[in-house]
Amino acid sequence: MPQKSYIYIVPEPRYIEFTGKWFEFNGFSNFPEFLAREFNIPVGDWSIVKIEGEGEAGIAIEKNVVKIWGNEKIAYATLIQLFLQNKSYLPHVKIVESFKFSFRGFHLDVARGGVPTVNTLKKLLRWLFILKYNYLAIYLEDLFPWREYKDIGSIRGRYSEEELKEVIEYGAKLGIEVFPSLELCGHMENTLILPPFHKFSEWHNPREGVLNVSDDEAREFVYRLLKDVVEFFPSKYIHIGGDETWALGRGKSLDKFLTFKGPELYEMHHYNMIKIVKSKNKIPMLWGDMIAAAYLRESEKEQWRKLLDSDIWKEAIIVNWDYSPNSKEYFKERIKLFKEKGIKQIAAPALWNWNRYYPDFPTALENLKNFLEAAREEGIDGFLITAWGDDGSECLYSFLDPLILAAMEYAEGSGNWEDKWVALTGEEYSVLKARKLFGEIDTVINKWNIRWGIWLPKHILLK
Repeated sequence: MPQKSYIYIVPEPRYIEFTGKWFEFNGFSNFPEFLAREFNIPVGDWSIVKIEGEGEAGIAIEKNVVKIWGNEKIAYATLIQLFLQNKSYLPHVKIVESFKFSFRGFHLDVARGGVPTVNTLKKLLRWLFILKYNYLAIYLEDLFPWREYKDIGSIRGRYSEEELKEVIEYGAKLGIEVFPSLELCGHMENTLILPPFHKFSEWHNPREGVLNVSDDEAREFVYRLLKDVVEFFPSKYIHIGGDETWALGRGKSLDKFLTFKGPELYEMHHYNMIKIVKSKNKIPMLWGDMIAAAYLRESEKEQWRKLLDSDIWKEAIIVNWDYSPNSKEYFKERIKLFKEKGIKQIAAPALWNWNRYYPDFPTALENLKNFLEAAREEGIDGFLITAWGDDGSECLYSFLDPLILAAMEYAEGSGNWEDKWVALTGEEYSVLKARKLFGEIDTVINKWNIRWGIWLPKHILLK
């Protein structure tokens, strides 16, 4: 008989009553077949009984029976968490769950590192299900199976329609909506470097990646791309991108107008895309940095800041991203930029996995904790945890799992993520400590560069 006097649930439930008693467990007679297969739940004498109960979801375990209520996906995820902690016994416990965020999402960049296989994405979806995420955004850039422009992404591991459909349907079975995250203004370098599309680049060097929005043909080109994606995905949400378009208005469009029109072009272009998405009864999302005039030189901020006054953003959801390890008060001010304008938003912290081999745990955890706590206290309805692969960074997706758990616990629970990671995975605390240390070492290495075969501090190389 197990002697543990505690159990762990992610995120921390609203209510938990554990008697300390354990029942011998040999499997279920009526566990959902799909979940039983995917999570290796054995067949046995126990049964699931559905009842009415309090909260969004809950379970009550008695000898040989588990009563569940509310959102069944949440209830089963909790039950699987208990199974992972002890596969031979289940606790005598009642758990009631409620969530502060209705939108609990994870955003994965598959376009700039190794393209994950369908099985890798399924593994991720299972982990998200266990932790009670309900959305997965796949950052595709050029890797969507374009029907009209079949050359785009064809030599970079582009997904087929069948592969994406398999991922979408798998997510749906787990209660997770899979939706696309696109780039149709900036970050288009992998499309614009293709000879047929050079002419659509804002700069004469298409590797900069910004679309010449002043060109009618260029706009119509990306609107066709957007319509292709909108018609393919059954999801309620479509993320149209819009971040880091710093070159907009400074290349061919500047030659055309002889004056800088970056903000005006940005507003016009994204309003057109918002209308396309809404015409299909879907909800558009876009990044918030350009609208908030963030991450710009002081001389540029005044020109871009006027975008925030436009009413068109009220027809979309702004994904308010900020990956800094700043204070909770700082993030509250970031949130208020949009909140005071009546613009819907979700918070988007990050896992700090880009341009490195291992996530920067200290920076990521500080960003996650402070941003998500600020979002919760400011009444924001959702979050989207982001993971990036800038410049082909090869941080393995599996290295992100502890931080994905930590993010959910910071957002919805008590913040005690380390004990819960160890309980759910069976990993030793010493291994978790090593994970954190690897991230710190990688951070130190990233502050150095190699020149002529000699390691030199970055501040010296910049001189």
